[in-house]
Amino acid sequence: MGGERKLRRRWACSCCLVLLLCLGLPAQPADVYSAETVKSAFLYRFTGYVDWPAAALDRPEFTIAVLGADTVAEELARFVPGRPIKNLPARVLAIHAIHEAASAQLLYVGPAYRGPLREVTDALGGKPVLIVTDREGALDEGSSVNFLLVDRRVRFEVSLAAATKAGLRIDPALLAVAAQVRGGPRSDEGYPSIAAGSVHRPAAPTVAGQ
Repeated sequence: MGGERKLRRRWACSCCLVLLLCLGLPAQPADVYSAETVKSAFLYRFTGYVDWPAAALDRPEFTIAVLGADTVAEELARFVPGRPIKNLPARVLAIHAIHEAASAQLLYVGPAYRGPLREVTDALGGKPVLIVTDREGALDEGSSVNFLLVDRRVRFEVSLAAATKAGLRIDPALLAVAAQVRGGPRSDEGYPSIAAGSVHRPAAPTVAGQ
C-alpha cells in the first residue's frame, strides 16, 4: 500500500511538472511556482479530463471565464492562445459579473470574488459549465471543483454530484489525483467507486511565498 502511494505521488508530481514545462513555464528551484501559475495550469489541464455535452461545444470558441482572479486570467491569456481545447479555438475572458459567463464552458471564481458563491452556482444551475472555485466549503455551495492549499501545494477537490447536475463527465484519471472526491454515480456508470471524504495525497509543485 505504501509503495502504491509513493508511486502515485511521483506520478502526480511528474505530471504537474511536465504540464508546466509544456505550457512554456521555466523550471524553478525546488519546483516552486506562484499559486496563480499552478492554478492556471490546472484550469487548462482540467479541460482535457472533462467531457461536455455536444451542444456546449457547438460554438465558435471554447471560453474560460475568470471572475475575481486577474492574475490567473493574465497567466491563462499568456499561454492558451494557439492551444485548441476540444478542437475549438480557446479564449480567456476576464469578467466582472456572472451574466458575462453565459458563453463560457468553464468558469473560475477566484478568491477576490467576495459575493455569495450560491448566487453563481444558482445562476448557472443546470448549464454545462464547469465551475471551479477557490474558497473553503465551496463544494457545499454547488461548485464542481475547488482549489485547496495543502502544505504549500495547490490541490483540488471534486464534487461529482455538481458535475453530473451540469451534464459534465469527469475522467477517473483526474479523480485519482484529487485530494477529495464527493458523491456521484455508481461505478458501473463509468466512474470509480469513491466514497465521500476519501483522501489521496499526491505531490504537486510547491507554491512560493506561502
